[in-house]
Amino acid sequence: MTETVHIIDPNADHRAGFAAALAGEPVSVQSYESAHEFLNQSSATSSGCVIASADLPSPGTRALIEEIRRRGLPLAVIVVGEASDLSVAVDFMRAGAADFLEQPVSDWRLQQAVRQAIGLDT
Repeated sequence: MTETVHIIDPNADHRAGFAAALAGEPVSVQSYESAHEFLNQSSATSSGCVIASADLPSPGTRALIEEIRRRGLPLAVIVVGEASDLSVAVDFMRAGAADFLEQPVSDWRLQQAVRQAIGLDT
């Protein structure tokens, strides 16, 4: 069964870039413009991982992580954001994020984070 990487970012170029970086990986990719869109389409059977922008508009990235945990969805969350604020990265990790990647993120680093999040050998 192929795992799904759910990319959530309001920027279409970012979503396309992440999807392109994962094109050679053994995953399927679904993209969403917002956390609301993702949450409305996710189900208890959703699997894989989530790549989310650190600055998602309301309800926000932290609330997204908390809602994924509240629903018991088996999705690791990888947050991608700016390196300028360590306390923000720590806050996401405390909320349950599996990883925090600093922009600009290399294709290789993104691939490794996804592989680790979904349990593929690297």
